[in-house]
Amino acid sequence: MNQNLYFKTNEFGSAKELASYVHTELQKLNFAPKDPIDSDYMFSIEIEIDGVKLDIYLGKNDEETDIPLWQIWPEQRVSFLKRIFGKVDKSAEIRAKSGLESIISNIRGVIDVEWGI
Repeated sequence: MNQNLYFKTNEFGSAKELASYVHTELQKLNFAPKDPIDSDYMFSIEIEIDGVKLDIYLGKNDEETDIPLWQIWPEQRVSFLKRIFGKVDKSAEIRAKSGLESIISNIRGVIDVEWGI
């Protein structure tokens, strides 16, 4: 089960602003991000690390908080059968998580940064 990186910040007024910021930061990490895709309730950004394609999902959490609660997580593209029967190399996903944690931790005024379900 994937874990989400949760964090609170007033820095962004919308998921689109967060997606734009994360996209720019992913470029700096040479993760070759594609343009963010709006899925109404969430954005996704396709990246590639060492030839492995991953999707970064991000958006505002529905939970009511004084400071907006946001979430972001990477998901490696792996076929269903390989998930069940194969051994999946998670090194690209681990690198993506590390990069995302660094990106989020560097946002001005961000608090309560933690991985969770």
